[in-house]
Amino acid sequence: EGITAFLGTQKVVLVMSIQLQVKSKYDDYILVLTPWRAYVLPVMLPVRVHGSFSFLEVREMTVREPSLVVIETDAASYAFRFMCFDDLEQVVIHVTMSLKKVFPDSSPGMLLKNSPPNLYERIRQITDSLEEMLQSSPGPCGGFSETYAALCDYNGFAFREEIQWDVDNIYHSQDCREFNLLDFSHLESRDVALSVAALSFNLWFTKLSCKDFRLNQEISEQLLYMLSKSVTLEELVLENSGLKADFAQRMAQALSNHPDSVLHTINLAGNQLEDRGIVAFSRLVEKSPKGLQSLSLARTMLSAKAGMSTLCKALADNKAIGSSLRHLDLSGNPGTLAGDDISNLQSLLRQCHSLSHLSLAGTDCPLDAVIHPIPPRAVRGAAAPAGSSSTRLVSLPRQLFGALIHGCHTTLVHLDLSKNLYSHKRVKTISPDVKEFFSQACALQHVSLAGTKLPADAVRALLQGLADNSHVSDLHLDLSSCELRSAGAQVIQDLIPDASSISDLDLSDNGFDPDMVTLVLSIGRSKSIRHVSLGKNFNIKSKEGLLDVLHRIVQLTQEDDCPLQSLSVAESRLKLGTNVLLSALGSNTSLVALDISGNAMGDTGAKMLAKALQINTKLRTVVWDRNNTTAHGLLEVAQALERNYTLKSMPLPMSDVAQAYRSSPERTEEAVHKLQSCLTRNQLRRTLPTQTFRLQQGILTTSSEQMVNEICLSVQKHVDILGACSGREVEADILRAEEAIRNANLSISILPLLYEAGNTPYQNGKLQHKLECLTEEASQTCGREIQAIMQAALDTAHSLCPAVVQKSGVRDKLVNAMSERIYLQDHLNLSTVLDQMVTDVFSKLNEIKLSVTAAVADCIVDAMLGDLTVAQCKLAESLPKLGLDLPTLLPELAEDDAATPARGRNPSDL
Repeated sequence: EGITAFLGTQKVVLVMSIQLQVKSKYDDYILVLTPWRAYVLPVMLPVRVHGSFSFLEVREMTVREPSLVVIETDAASYAFRFMCFDDLEQVVIHVTMSLKKVFPDSSPGMLLKNSPPNLYERIRQITDSLEEMLQSSPGPCGGFSETYAALCDYNGFAFREEIQWDVDNIYHSQDCREFNLLDFSHLESRDVALSVAALSFNLWFTKLSCKDFRLNQEISEQLLYMLSKSVTLEELVLENSGLKADFAQRMAQALSNHPDSVLHTINLAGNQLEDRGIVAFSRLVEKSPKGLQSLSLARTMLSAKAGMSTLCKALADNKAIGSSLRHLDLSGNPGTLAGDDISNLQSLLRQCHSLSHLSLAGTDCPLDAVIHPIPPRAVRGAAAPAGSSSTRLVSLPRQLFGALIHGCHTTLVHLDLSKNLYSHKRVKTISPDVKEFFSQACALQHVSLAGTKLPADAVRALLQGLADNSHVSDLHLDLSSCELRSAGAQVIQDLIPDASSISDLDLSDNGFDPDMVTLVLSIGRSKSIRHVSLGKNFNIKSKEGLLDVLHRIVQLTQEDDCPLQSLSVAESRLKLGTNVLLSALGSNTSLVALDISGNAMGDTGAKMLAKALQINTKLRTVVWDRNNTTAHGLLEVAQALERNYTLKSMPLPMSDVAQAYRSSPERTEEAVHKLQSCLTRNQLRRTLPTQTFRLQQGILTTSSEQMVNEICLSVQKHVDILGACSGREVEADILRAEEAIRNANLSISILPLLYEAGNTPYQNGKLQHKLECLTEEASQTCGREIQAIMQAALDTAHSLCPAVVQKSGVRDKLVNAMSERIYLQDHLNLSTVLDQMVTDVFSKLNEIKLSVTAAVADCIVDAMLGDLTVAQCKLAESLPKLGLDLPTLLPELAEDDAATPARGRNPSDL
């Protein structure tokens, strides 16, 4: 009792009487073993400690007699005489296996010295069997918590149960191999440092990550120790962690002395490593026999010659890098590639045949850079031919894109060259390497040249290359802020329809303002572009010109075969002009995503958005922050969402919400709560309510009726004018026109009936009955499966614990316990799933019915419009012969109304 009270919460594993050698004699003591420490206590009360040592301090154990063992630790030596050999055996095995949990590669032979052969063999057999059991079940996450507890005991620190619980439960249940220091950043630094130290010999975790968390000296030391010991760590991410050059130097030294390291991914971005740290790191990279798969040294304060050049040369000189490196990020180091001579980088890129991700953003890299002329005699093994120039170039790529052609054009997926310069001097001709690279690339998915001032001919070469490329599809091309202006707009207009590999195009902030009409028309001719960003290109002085551009965009999105699914006009300050786009959303059938943020449309725009959302069933995402929306506007949109069941995502407009909250906190909170609850409802909803399908049908019917009515009105005016004129030919044309009008009106009247086709109660009743039978059959099958699961659980429990299960009443308790759980699960989930299946079937049938009837309706309307158009043309041909003028027949257009729908604004287009 005294020992238990003295040790408190520590778990006691063994307590035994022993004799301890004190000077030249043996005295009686009590030996107490906890999971990670031994206590030697005098045989007296109150309990006090004579000596104590952590098992991690043990250097060796020597068995001198069958009952005598000497344990050498870092601080002292203990000679224990046990009452019997079994006691000695228990102690030796416990210490050995405890150390095995911390150091998986340890063995009894490393601890036991000068032991009798029979004793060593017996202990080895026992420890081997225990080791097999430990390897088959090492504990959650490779026994991390055991190691952490041992280190806490060794260092005399408090054991943080939070760390143990997170690892044993969250990490283990999710099979997570990434140890994230941010999960424990709220703890004291020594606790974080100990958790890192526990990874040194752990065989579970393969990745350690930390981002935007400053690592102090205590944690850094343990990181370096872990890097020098771990044999399973593959990825190291220490981004923006406050590390300095000395850490990179010591890290390079630790890894160079650890040949068994399997580290292949290193991310030290955002740390001030400077040239001193990078040079040391470069020596490690150059000599690494396994190479690297991923390296990120973005924003590490490199210089051009000492840092960047040395690094690129080291990577290029390591032959293993060519086949191993897949991800390279050197971005955010301004000026490091500013010179025309970037031969080390080009040499590296030329031999990297597996590179998939390359980022040189913000390095001032000239995209047309060439290698400086090199005299042939300076090239090893080359002799200058007679009469040759002393400045003849060696056979290396002359340009950055040329290096990519020779290196990784088949593997490169992501290329980021944003915020650079195309050239440091005036460009007269564009290297053919640009076109060649983009025509030969096989795997490109993302290309960014944003913020790079590009000559129009460079854009031409890029687009011509993509037009010739048959390997790439679904490419995201970012040409934002490239100062392309009218010259670039002309190139895009000419070539973008043929560049079928582009699916996502960002043209924002390029000074296209006067060229937007023709640019939008050219985008409309593309059959591959699904997302386009046009923001910051609407600085158009005339109001009429701006409205014309916006109406062209609306017409583009309303084309029947329009592939465009996502549109961004962000940060364009359109103000009330935004209403042109919003008013057209009611009949939109293509856009699923819209970004209108940064347009200062105010509450008027919010009202238009609210109206559009009440009838639009196609949009899934809307972004609309920074629009000077007050609490009133936020609430209107929120209320509209209550009647919208299809919008899934609307990022909270934080800027407007923060501003609105200052003046009207209660209404703003109400709006935000309503927005979030409606979006959550839509995200969880698997099927659409019936009124949504009726709404879609109504929109299709109304838009078709509008088109037919407009042209019928125009034809009728022709008929009225020509009706007073005589002539057999004119009369025939009038009769055909009147028949076309009657047929058109009839077709419009039957459209609603067409949408009701297939809704007969008889058919629906038969389907309902059939589905209910299937549901009942599925329910019975599930019931049989549940019975089989219960029986299997009982059989397994009986085979593993026969003595317990055979006790009176135990089997009945097990059956009852399982039945209660099954009832709860079935009540909450299974019946709901089966009922939902019926609902899903009817919902899918509604979608199919709408698609089928819409196709039939479109064909009928197209036929009617064709007949009306032919009749109108015939009548129009007769007008000049009778001295009548066509323009007098056309309705006068409103001068400009921001909310006027695009459809019907220009009857001559029909």
